[in-house]
Amino acid sequence: MRILFILSSYNIYGGTPKKALGLLRYFGSNSSLYIWHNTYPEFKPEFIKTGAKIYEGFFGRNVFRHLTRLIDIIDKENINIVHAYFSMGEGLGFLVKLFRPNVKIVVSFENGMKPKGIKSIVLRFVYKKIDAFIYISEYVKAQKEKQFRILKNKVAKIIYNGTDQRVKEDSPNDILKNHSLLDVAGLIDLKNIEVVIRAFDIIINKLQRENIYFYVAGDGPERQKLETLIGELGLFDNIFLLGYRSDIGALLNSCDIFVHPAYDEGFGIAVAEAMLACRPIIVSNAGALPELIIHNESGLVVNPFDPQEWANAIIQLIDNKEFAKYLAVNANQRAKQNFTEEKFVLKSELFYKEVLFR
Repeated sequence: MRILFILSSYNIYGGTPKKALGLLRYFGSNSSLYIWHNTYPEFKPEFIKTGAKIYEGFFGRNVFRHLTRLIDIIDKENINIVHAYFSMGEGLGFLVKLFRPNVKIVVSFENGMKPKGIKSIVLRFVYKKIDAFIYISEYVKAQKEKQFRILKNKVAKIIYNGTDQRVKEDSPNDILKNHSLLDVAGLIDLKNIEVVIRAFDIIINKLQRENIYFYVAGDGPERQKLETLIGELGLFDNIFLLGYRSDIGALLNSCDIFVHPAYDEGFGIAVAEAMLACRPIIVSNAGALPELIIHNESGLVVNPFDPQEWANAIIQLIDNKEFAKYLAVNANQRAKQNFTEEKFVLKSELFYKEVLFR
């Protein structure tokens, strides 16, 4: 079995490249990687270290050049499975199937978002030719089958993303203040950071609980909007937007509570990492997050759009340390049983074999 992964970039800040890196480590020299977007080259050495063959095709939207390059790679490396991610990868996988029909094409769905306009029409045609599909959660499977009826009759499997516990890096900035909350997320709308900021307005300004802090490791287009809101609510002493960080392990080890308020999360790799770090966790009752966290057993699950619920949950865990510890230990055990990189790659390998020998 020789596998080619088609991926957008080396950006291991994102969950998809990070898990692809795990697969490349596992399959090593029996795998190849094709990158189509020239961003985050600083992470390329991590992919090289896997022993996989690394190929790049920075051709923009020139589909013909991408296809020519991919066919050359497939023939050179004797590839028999192509695993594609995101809509660009899906389209390229479809074209590969037209020219190399014996190669099996696997597509992963990373979120449940509905494609818009003509893209939806094109994808209906594309999916007819794809051999098999991987869903990263029950939520994503339900969303995609609702959008594309053809998927109900295709070979498919739910394989939860997997990760390992983050290493606690040596960092001069890894000690957060007491009573600290952490989220690791891009500053984009669906990550819903605003609801926690508004919960802090209740906690700090109305309840007068001053010594509680919220840190967000990540960046994105919503940063200015969020900074403006923090300023308007007078919360600059309590809420800190850290930008992208390379010391996530240290931050996880230092925080008291991990929060993830996203309202449309296909899986939530940051939550799985917090579970493995044995943190008490609060997540939104939305997307796939309730598949990771069971309310009052391995964390708290609250309304993604209700700041008062978030404020209540935060205060509950800060004031009841025994309950917080109980949730953290259960979350850790649940993650070890379901969301490790080892389990992820082994389930992926079994599915590849099933697809290959059908």
